[in-house]
Amino acid sequence: MLVAALVSTLVLGHSAEGREIRATRVGAEDAPVKVLVVGDVHGNEPAGEAIVRALRRERVDGVQFWLVRTANPDGRAAGTRQNARGVDLNRNFPYRWQAGARGTFYPGPRAGSEPETKALMRLVRRVRPQLGIYYHQQLGMTVRAPEADLRVQRDYARRTGLPLRSLPKYHGTAIGWQNHLIKDGTAFVVELKAGPAPVRRHVKAVLAAARSYVK
Repeated sequence: MLVAALVSTLVLGHSAEGREIRATRVGAEDAPVKVLVVGDVHGNEPAGEAIVRALRRERVDGVQFWLVRTANPDGRAAGTRQNARGVDLNRNFPYRWQAGARGTFYPGPRAGSEPETKALMRLVRRVRPQLGIYYHQQLGMTVRAPEADLRVQRDYARRTGLPLRSLPKYHGTAIGWQNHLIKDGTAFVVELKAGPAPVRRHVKAVLAAARSYVK
């Protein structure tokens, strides 16, 4: 059972329409290992939120989890990939950002322009997590991040049955920016399948990944 003092909630910022973007810390504030888990960045890809909810009930000695249910509450409310300003947040981060036309993958008017992007960036800079896992849908794979620890990614893929595969190196992604910022950290994407996720399987995989950083 969780001790109340080991759980706290932080408001990271507000969306374009003024909704709160929150992170819940689970675990001791002085725990040396920090793990960020983001339930969704695209509002129409919500299956990861159930994994984040379940992780709030878990504890690993030496680990503090930072859990973001949704990084895109406006898109979540509207059921859209983009935020309320039509920006694909996973093309808006200021690493390898590239200008583009309005449409499905619109990267915004400039790098890091969106309040949701800025909120996540503030959290990552403050916490500097050794491990970051971002959930998307619906490709059914663990997405290989070659600049991050492949051992952790392979183990996650094995435990969940989502094969480790590569995608094109997109511009302005959250994990690209995080891996660039935290050179000795690991951030990667898990593309869940369509429909509800097998929550317990993914929770166990996250816990195993977190434990691998505890010395």
